[in-house]
Amino acid sequence: MINYLNKQTPLTIAMWDFSWLKCSHPGGSFADLPRCVAEAAERGYNTLRIDAFPHAYVQPQWHFKPQGLNRRFPTWGDVLLPDGYTVDVRRKVIELADLCRKHGIWLALDTWQSFDIIGPTLPKGGMIEPDQEEKVCRDWSAAWAKALRLMRDDGVLERAAWVAPLNEVPLFLGAMMRSVKVSDPEVRHEGQTHFRADLPELDALFQRVNTWLGEDVKAEIARDGIPMAYSALGAENYGARVTDIYDVADIHFMPDVLLGDDDKAALEKAGKNASKFTLHDGGMNDYDLALYSAAWDRALRRNYGAMLNLAHDYAREALARTVLPSGKRLAAVLTEPYGPCNFPDHPEVSWEAYKDWNGDAARIFAGYDYAGLSLSNHAEPLFSLWCDVEWQRRSNLYICSAVTS
Repeated sequence: MINYLNKQTPLTIAMWDFSWLKCSHPGGSFADLPRCVAEAAERGYNTLRIDAFPHAYVQPQWHFKPQGLNRRFPTWGDVLLPDGYTVDVRRKVIELADLCRKHGIWLALDTWQSFDIIGPTLPKGGMIEPDQEEKVCRDWSAAWAKALRLMRDDGVLERAAWVAPLNEVPLFLGAMMRSVKVSDPEVRHEGQTHFRADLPELDALFQRVNTWLGEDVKAEIARDGIPMAYSALGAENYGARVTDIYDVADIHFMPDVLLGDDDKAALEKAGKNASKFTLHDGGMNDYDLALYSAAWDRALRRNYGAMLNLAHDYAREALARTVLPSGKRLAAVLTEPYGPCNFPDHPEVSWEAYKDWNGDAARIFAGYDYAGLSLSNHAEPLFSLWCDVEWQRRSNLYICSAVTS
């Protein structure tokens, strides 16, 4: 590990995404925000990566529709009120920043809300045509800049570790761009672990997109000395996809467990497509979760050495792609790890093998020159994994003690 830019320590990052706000309604997992932030500090986190909802920050109120009412297990952004939840986003972000100031925690400001930002302006069919790309991206950047000016006045930027214009740009924006669909028809996701070097035209396309997304944001935060981050989908050539206005590469690594034929067959007995990469597939609702848990644990134990090698390879190869043509090296952080992306949080599913893998993978990445790490995509109050205080505290202590320079 290396120290994060001007923070003089590696970042230990809790990935609170958009759930911190959407689940803050009465009865939600973040309803008691002061307690949640205090618990993050107790577990050794010095940074929370959140959706700052820039498009909603400038509105007097924002309404979230109900989500997850009939699901067997929780997932990100659940709104468990039948009529949804209306909230003053600006007031809540200010409250979170004040709580973080009290506990010495920084905020990594990002957003997942691509459709809410640009959805009303998309043409019929929801695709961005090539001649619309620059306007969409610059409008996006301008919306961020407007919110950032308010965040400065509100004291929020004083806690900022970085600002990222958009989470996982190739997924959240690329999926809506006609030119991306034509250039690369393959469906990509966070579980992709191998780089492809045969699409230089796609690198050039995303370099333009990331420049348009970032220029107004960078101009706004440069005066505060806040770094700007590129939030990647995973196995990308980061240095070829951004320009020198970026300072940080947020590298995601969420592979599913490696499987032999017997492992695949065992998982498929738990439910259709249980042996394949899953994001937020409602089909998991129908799984035999006890069978899934046993089959997943068995596959992980059986292929553990190969999984650890995969983590080493990815950690090393990702760093090799963080150098820009100018010679500037992006600081590397990992905020969405270590897989699987969607692990069902249910009494019939054990977290023990999952914790072994995520903890060992974090220790592997801590041996390389990363400036910040998360422990898991599920390490937040929404999930029962949060209850294991010592697992998180010890892991974060290890990350901070692994500084090499």
